[in-house]
Amino acid sequence: MTAETLKKAIKKRDLPPLLYLYGEEPFLQQQALQHIERALIEPGTEDFNREVFYGRNLDISQLLDAVMTLPAFAPRRLVIVKEAQHLATDAYERLIDYVAKPVAETCLVFSADKIDNRRKFFQLLKKSDALVDFRPLGEGQVPAFVRGRLEERNFQITADALQLFVLQVGSSLHEIATETEKLMLYAGEGRLLDVADVQAVVSSTRAENIFEIGNAVADFAAGQALSLGRALLADGEPPVKILVLLTRHFRQLWKVRELDAGGCPGHEIASRAKVPPFVVGRLTHQAKGYRRKDFKRAFALFLEADLAMKSSGARAEVVLEQLLMRLATPPRT
Repeated sequence: MTAETLKKAIKKRDLPPLLYLYGEEPFLQQQALQHIERALIEPGTEDFNREVFYGRNLDISQLLDAVMTLPAFAPRRLVIVKEAQHLATDAYERLIDYVAKPVAETCLVFSADKIDNRRKFFQLLKKSDALVDFRPLGEGQVPAFVRGRLEERNFQITADALQLFVLQVGSSLHEIATETEKLMLYAGEGRLLDVADVQAVVSSTRAENIFEIGNAVADFAAGQALSLGRALLADGEPPVKILVLLTRHFRQLWKVRELDAGGCPGHEIASRAKVPPFVVGRLTHQAKGYRRKDFKRAFALFLEADLAMKSSGARAEVVLEQLLMRLATPPRT
């Protein structure tokens, strides 16, 4: 089952007796759990018809008792197992019979960050279409997600303001949720949000630091690039996210550089490079400090750092610092 199919099932209040939510995007998974609960549990009946367990040290006998219990004053009951990736090996075996024949009056929902397709437990769940994979949104999907959250509360946002919001907040859905909430509280009531609203509420520290790192790299100021990177780490930015932001920034720079070199006017650069018009001037100025071979070198370093963070076992912070030093060091000729 896809996340979108689950969304439709929740809307219809037609949920299957078994669901296993997993994947790399915890925000969407948590949001789905909340929507499932609202769809199934009548207010005031939570104590009777909702139980939550955790995977680590889970007593399977208690879980089976919970799913076998009939709902009270409602047609269905909800049982949730959070952090299900920590289930013991024998727990999977003991749940196989239930997975093969679940109780219709209960909706049993597992929530985890990953699955093991080798286990019979997951093979049965796949056969019954109970697995729901929540993947991170692609960069192109983030604006629609932001707009959707705002529209739920009757807010609209201009294209420029939306671009600025995404530029400054990034793609973390938890951060987007926090910043959109702040933006809506600031605005007070449903209306059209513009650039001034975003500038008044959303911090630009990260976007500015990423831009300044670009300046430091262009000037081969390795010490400054390293200092800016450490400032982002000190603010709690994960190294992988900083790498993503740097990669996106250099992708924008490359696009702007090519468009500007081809004689494209500023207003068209904004549209074709998909950046806010008010940053085109700064991007164009910065991009002139790079040659095509500089961009190729930078992206080779980004790829190398990405692989090192994900597979080498090295500390991601160290990999990031090495990347910044290499980016801001002139290549040997």
